[in-house]
Amino acid sequence: MTAVVPQTPASPLDEVRAWFADRASGVDDGGEDVRAGLAWLGAADLIAPDGSGLPQAVTLVEAVAGECLSSAFSLWAQRIVVEYLSRGAGEHADVLVGLRTGERVGATAMAPALRDLAGLEPVPVRATPDGEGLRLDGPIRWASNLFPGAAVVLPVRVGESGRAVVRIDTDRAGVQVAVRPELLALNGTASSSVTLDEVRVEPHEILARDLAGFVGPVRPAFLLIQAAFCSGLARRSAQEAERAATGANAELAPDAAAAVGRAVALHERLHAAAAAPHALAPADLLRLRLDAARTATDATRVEAAARGGAGYLVGSPVARRLREGAFLPIQSPTEGHLRWELSRCA
Repeated sequence: MTAVVPQTPASPLDEVRAWFADRASGVDDGGEDVRAGLAWLGAADLIAPDGSGLPQAVTLVEAVAGECLSSAFSLWAQRIVVEYLSRGAGEHADVLVGLRTGERVGATAMAPALRDLAGLEPVPVRATPDGEGLRLDGPIRWASNLFPGAAVVLPVRVGESGRAVVRIDTDRAGVQVAVRPELLALNGTASSSVTLDEVRVEPHEILARDLAGFVGPVRPAFLLIQAAFCSGLARRSAQEAERAATGANAELAPDAAAAVGRAVALHERLHAAAAAPHALAPADLLRLRLDAARTATDATRVEAAARGGAGYLVGSPVARRLREGAFLPIQSPTEGHLRWELSRCA
């Protein structure tokens, strides 16, 4: 009689990894887009389950990023828009339901807020009071998840010194989303620019009129979930580099082992920070986010070297991860922005 060996059930994160791995290539080249992944996660109640906090978000984004950075990046945007609307003033209950289920897409255009608060440049979108609401004009220079019907959260400049945070929709009158350009990677993320021309914002769509007061509490989640998609990419590339550093490439084994060590250390720092995000000093938070991007780009380089010519094929996962890693230094806040802020924390 043949013994029956019980099968260990796949963990939820294993299922997540397998689902996104199967679709990574199509999302990367733009043949597919990230909405299917958001809908799948939403149907499983994984985007922002009731009572979940930053550790759950970091764990999920990290797992997705190991298979598809495009999808993890989009998930970060979706999750942080949930954070904005949950914390902000106004009425957003219906939008939040759609975001949590993945039936609605969320886009964050809050990068200018970070630059404004750092003193680098003022928020570019201007807001004119219009009754109890606002009317918006100006550019959103870059954002992602700009699908039809997406809920976009952005900062606006009211007069010379006033600042506010508002919610609009991509299909609203006066919102013109530019045709997406071809990117080195992440072509399925609907990333582009937007022009706003007399876009009406209703009073219940105003999240805050104190930009610093709004950004301060959400900034740890903003940066740590970004660090999570860096960490997921770093861990996967470092592991693949270690597997490939054998035979003729055995001389690269120390480099691969060092990449694994850095990725593990980053993972541990990230999860410790997610468990107590407000215990980090601002400089520590910035440094973690900067280190995360550097660790990931270093790991993708080592993986490419260890895999050799096989990884140079344009459709290979190695080449995709190398291109994904090239995005991280320019993801806002960029490496230059992070280093500028850190220089002023000394």
